[in-house]
Amino acid sequence: MTKEEILRKKKIITEEYVRKYIEDCRARLSPLTVRSYGASLRIFGDFLGNTPLTNAKKTDVRRFLNDLKRNKRARSTLSIRLSALQSFYRYLETYHDMIVPCLKDIDMGDYLMSTWEGKGQDPLTRNEVRALLEAPDNLRDMLIIAVMYYLGLREAEVAGLKIEDVNTAERTMSVIGKGNKFRTVPYSSKLDRAIQLWISIERRSYVTANGPYLFPSMHGKKLTTKAIYGIVFDSAVKAGMQKVIGTRADGSKIYKVHPHILRHSYAAHAAEDDIPLNLIQRMMGHSNITTTLRYTGENGTFKVYHERFKGV
Repeated sequence: MTKEEILRKKKIITEEYVRKYIEDCRARLSPLTVRSYGASLRIFGDFLGNTPLTNAKKTDVRRFLNDLKRNKRARSTLSIRLSALQSFYRYLETYHDMIVPCLKDIDMGDYLMSTWEGKGQDPLTRNEVRALLEAPDNLRDMLIIAVMYYLGLREAEVAGLKIEDVNTAERTMSVIGKGNKFRTVPYSSKLDRAIQLWISIERRSYVTANGPYLFPSMHGKKLTTKAIYGIVFDSAVKAGMQKVIGTRADGSKIYKVHPHILRHSYAAHAAEDDIPLNLIQRMMGHSNITTTLRYTGENGTFKVYHERFKGV
């Protein structure tokens, strides 16, 4: 076999390892994380050219990150790419007994943030959230927007909500978040009437076979995150508040209103309403919850939310 033939064969074998790895990720991680990891491996593979991923060295990863930085990618992007590669090589080492590059000591602190990084988007004002809630012409779409804002949920979390996850007596919803982590989140009494009307009457027109999901599609199936994005986007257009506020490195447009800005707005408004940061972190499902929360407990968390969060 020639060197080229050996490399070609190894690339085919590597593609199979990548396929198995992505399957493993799908069983554990959110769809968004799986897509991100898959994209990172593809981009790194393109950077390596004819060299298979399984032949990569630590210096290759370092060159890859340096190349991203030279091309003005944000440090957060570099961190995502590195996390994906660390996860992939850890999988190969653990489950396929392969010798892989050690990436533990590659430090993101070596890559300075550009002046434009880390600023993020401004949250919506309360009046803007109110206008967005008033834009849909049906109860389902309004409630989807309301749940993302009042509970600070991600699109995938909203899509995965089931009828059995709603506790109207306690005003809470059970949520499966990133990495299949479970949490219980309180909701405002302002949603009581809409939720009761939706569950008892309106939802029936969407369900063709007694589907389990709280917000089904018109055919009673689980909504996709793309559909939820479309609901928020179209509502913003109807409310006259949608606009392009920038472009990404790949040339795609950045819009002012999207599902994640509702989660951002929830956090900002909750902080304005004097809900402690550690409780906001708990309700949003962030992993870096402070030790103080261990002493607060869920009941304390929910009580503070119900008493203080004004919403819109």
